[in-house]
Amino acid sequence: MVKRIVLILLVLFAFGTVSFKLINYPPWDAETKNKPLKILLISDLNAGYGSLTYSEDVPAVISEIDRIKPDMILCGGDMVAGQKASLTEQNIKGMWQSFKNVVFDPIQKRGIPFGFTLGNHDASPGFSMDRALAAQFWNEEKQSTNLTFVDSAHYPFYFSYLKNNVFFMSWDASGAKIDPALYTWLKEQTSLSVAKKARMRVLLGHLPLYAIVAAKNKPGEVNANPDSALSFFKMHQIDLYISGHQHAYYPAAKNGVQLLNSGCIGDGPRMILGHTTLAKKAYAVIEIPVNRPLTFSQKAFAPFTNEEIRLSCLPDSVIGFNGTVYRKDWKN
Repeated sequence: MVKRIVLILLVLFAFGTVSFKLINYPPWDAETKNKPLKILLISDLNAGYGSLTYSEDVPAVISEIDRIKPDMILCGGDMVAGQKASLTEQNIKGMWQSFKNVVFDPIQKRGIPFGFTLGNHDASPGFSMDRALAAQFWNEEKQSTNLTFVDSAHYPFYFSYLKNNVFFMSWDASGAKIDPALYTWLKEQTSLSVAKKARMRVLLGHLPLYAIVAAKNKPGEVNANPDSALSFFKMHQIDLYISGHQHAYYPAAKNGVQLLNSGCIGDGPRMILGHTTLAKKAYAVIEIPVNRPLTFSQKAFAPFTNEEIRLSCLPDSVIGFNGTVYRKDWKN
């Protein structure tokens, strides 16, 4: 009986009486399901200009992956040590190869999605060779990131991706001035149905909006128009902005937008404004629950010791030259 029905359907299909419509789901459809999401956040891995090696803290943090068991890994930029005119093409390619060997390959071999944003030492706006070689490296490794892309037309400088129904965007904040085209792109991305239906919207960019460390408390080291950017984030429901560059862990909030300043695991932790001691090197673990995702937890730990960096040890607020930010748990 079953064979007869199949035969009849095939005959009808052949004569055009019956047609079958294939449903094409978007490539990110599998990632629209609400699931808990654990993220390992690293940033500012580089050593001195042109260095082909990393601080021992970098492989130490990478070695913690199997213990932490993250669903994805994010990097706030400065994966290599470029941004110096005397560096040769060979030297820059060597740095990216070292990054691949020490950091990226161990992540890729575990099949963990790796999202990132390009830093000033990766692809500074004024360094065309740095940018070209960064683009070459990441285009060759695009599939190996294991990201579920939503928009990768401008990858690796700005792009969007989805994981466990959290919508991520990376933009080019390797310099203080943001190209107006990126704001247009962000507006388009946050207007997408997949972004609107997502539980949370996260943006990664290397330079922060506001200064929190003494060494970077000046123009050129932060977003050139922070208040305008913050208003844009709030208007377009960007819930969390993750940045690097300052080499100090400080989870902040301002006007309802969460601003996570990543610590560094490479060279050069810096002093938070108002403090008298250097910040500790740090990686962070972010856990986004299924329900009430904006109540996500984030904890930072020092490499090797895995000692937690307590929020109570950080200032309630930080006043920089371009504005004030408040610790995440502090009412503002």
